[in-house]
Amino acid sequence: MKGIFSLLIIVVLLVLAFAVGSQNESVISVNYLIAQAQLRISTLIAVALTIGVIIGFLIMLTSWLSLRLQLTTTRSRLKKALKEH
Repeated sequence: MKGIFSLLIIVVLLVLAFAVGSQNESVISVNYLIAQAQLRISTLIAVALTIGVIIGFLIMLTSWLSLRLQLTTTRSRLKKALKEH
């Protein structure tokens, strides 16, 4: 249930960000390390937000996988300890 609630909040925030971004139609110059591009502010906001969400998700996923591995290991140790007694 908590996961669904978190996903719903993320989707609402993304929709809100895209709605705000769509109101910003000015074109700006973005300088990358090796290139330069002319982008609308709405596009830049959307790209930056999407990249941020993906990075956050990947960080959360690595943490979750680490905890899941630890849980599995602990459960197997507990099962082995209970068999010995």
